[in-house]
Amino acid sequence: MTGETDWEIGAFSLPAPAGASDVLADSIRVTPVPDVEANRQLIPSSEAEWVVAVEERDEKNRAIAGVLADQFALTVEEEHIDGVGTYRVTPPEIDRRHQDHLFVYVHGGAYVLGAGEAGLPEAMLIAARTKMQVLSIDYRMPPQHPFPAALDDVIAVWENVLGTRSVSSVALGGVSAGGGLILTAVQKLIGGGHQTPQALYAGTPWTDLTRTGDSYYTNEGVDRLLVGYDGILAAAARLYAGVHDLTDPLISPVYGDFTGFPPTFLVTGTRDLFLSNTVRTHTKLRAAGVTADLLVFEGVSHGDYAAEATSPESLLTYAELNSFLLQHL
Repeated sequence: MTGETDWEIGAFSLPAPAGASDVLADSIRVTPVPDVEANRQLIPSSEAEWVVAVEERDEKNRAIAGVLADQFALTVEEEHIDGVGTYRVTPPEIDRRHQDHLFVYVHGGAYVLGAGEAGLPEAMLIAARTKMQVLSIDYRMPPQHPFPAALDDVIAVWENVLGTRSVSSVALGGVSAGGGLILTAVQKLIGGGHQTPQALYAGTPWTDLTRTGDSYYTNEGVDRLLVGYDGILAAAARLYAGVHDLTDPLISPVYGDFTGFPPTFLVTGTRDLFLSNTVRTHTKLRAAGVTADLLVFEGVSHGDYAAEATSPESLLTYAELNSFLLQHL
C-alpha cells in the first residue's frame, strides 16, 4: 500500500559488491540486470500453467542434485515415512562427532518448487560440508495440496523420527519456504506440548508471505534470484495459503510466538529480498530470550550462499552451521 508519506526514490547504479568474495562478485558481474517488469508478468493463470512453470525450474535443480551427488560421492535413498516422501542423504564419511546425529531438512521453492530430487541440492551441501546424515522431506505442495498439507507432512516426519531416536540428537532446518515451514512446525509443536528439535537452521526464511518489510522494496530488482515480490512469488503465496489469511502465524511465522524455541542459526545477505524476513525473525527470537545467531553476507541475494557452492560465503555458511550444530546437539 502506498500513502502520502511514501518516499519516491529514483533509479540508481549498483556496482558488483567490492566487499564480497571474488567468486561471488564475478558471478554477479555476468548476471543480467534483473527485469522487474518481466518478473511481474510471471503469473501462471491455471493449474496446467503452474505445472509447466514448476517443471522448467525443477528440471534445472534435479540436474544440480545429480552433479552434487557425484561430486561429493553421496548416497541418496528414497523412503516413505508415514506416507510422506523423504530422501536420506549420506556422505561417504560421517564425522565421528555426528555419528548419532540427524539433520532433518525442508527444501525451499516458494511452496511450489522442489518436488522430488529437485529439492535436494542444499540438503546435499549440508551432508557434504558437515559430514552428517540428512533426511530431506519431500512435502506436498499446491496447486494440488495447499496449506496445511506441507506443514502436516513436516510434523508427521518429525514425530516419526522421534520414535526412532533421542530428540537431543536431531536438528531441523530449511531454506526460504522451507525455513518458514520449520519455524511454523516448531510453533505448532510447542503449542501442542510436543518435543522440539535441539537446534534449528533457518536459511533466508520466508517468514512473512505478505509484502511487509523494507527489503521487499529496497532489494526489488537487486535480488538476482527472486527479483521482486509481485509476480510468481506473490501468486505462489496466495496459492499456498488458499482460503487462509497470509498473516496466519502457521503461514507467516513471524506473526507467531517464539517463546521456548531452540537455538536457531539464520543466514541472509544484503541483496536478499528476504533480508527483512530474516532480520525480523531474528529480532523476535532474541526478544523471546532464544539463542539466535544471524549471519549476513555482503552482496548475497536470496540463497546465493548455496547456489555459489564454491564461494567463500558458501564454505563459511556451512562451517558456521556445523559449529552451531556441534555446540547444541
